[in-house]
Amino acid sequence: MGKELKLEGVIPAMILPLRPDDSIDEEGLRRHVCRLAATKGVTGIVCNAGASEVTLLSREERKRVLQIVREEVNGRIHVISGAYGESTETIREAALDAKAGGADAILILPPFSFVWGATQYPEVIYEHFAAIDRAADIPFIVFQYAHWTNCNYDTQTLVQLARIKNFVAIKSAINDPGKYEEQYRALKEARPEISFLNANDVQMLSYFCIGADGALVGYAALTPEPIVELFAAVEKGELKRAREISDRLFPLTQAIYTHPRLNWHTRIKEALVMLGELESPRARPFLPALSAKEKETIRAALVSTGLLTN
Repeated sequence: MGKELKLEGVIPAMILPLRPDDSIDEEGLRRHVCRLAATKGVTGIVCNAGASEVTLLSREERKRVLQIVREEVNGRIHVISGAYGESTETIREAALDAKAGGADAILILPPFSFVWGATQYPEVIYEHFAAIDRAADIPFIVFQYAHWTNCNYDTQTLVQLARIKNFVAIKSAINDPGKYEEQYRALKEARPEISFLNANDVQMLSYFCIGADGALVGYAALTPEPIVELFAAVEKGELKRAREISDRLFPLTQAIYTHPRLNWHTRIKEALVMLGELESPRARPFLPALSAKEKETIRAALVSTGLLTN
């Protein structure tokens, strides 16, 4: 089953529009999904992941989000649903929900408990993924968190995971060029058909140049077109053009991915409000609203990037 799905190109991790009472803004969600799905070069969309506040959603809300995304995509691009939980069992449950809901693949997020050192035991990690695979039998993407967290997997562990038939892609946000290249080369040698998707939003050009089959990034929920252009330019070897695109995006990248990083998807929502796509930048509690200064910085960056006229 896994070998039948090839994930490549730009795959946005969508944000989740909310109403002032914190309920899901279904109309806003449909607009957001439609825009992304209609963007030339976008090959898939991810729901129920970090960018869409999956940790703060109920099981029924996750099911409803996937239903809406599938309705609006209507077969045009791949639909990927995040599988999140704090145990192998709860992630299996999320994977089965995603499969029942018609997702083409799942993105397996590491549980927070991995922070305490589970990733130091390769046999534990292998069995974790194998158990999910046995239960759900659906193509899956491994989410590789940044190198400074314990929620990432060493190269040998990833090579071992490549033995699982439904491991079709890795979303690599390792944020370490040396490790990224090491793992890119190792996985391509172990199983060339596994897609290596860059998830380093802040330095996309650098990691595209090392090697990637595409990008799976929350940033593309805001700027899919420039990211599609950037990836295509690198693929064609047009590095001067790629640097021009990266330079144009730089002020916006800095505005979105400043500290505290916790608020990055709230900043994307604020930008989408300014662009007229969303009615509210609301995020689920506990995330605070942005300051007036942050909003001014985002607006100036949108103008500088050419996405906003004033």
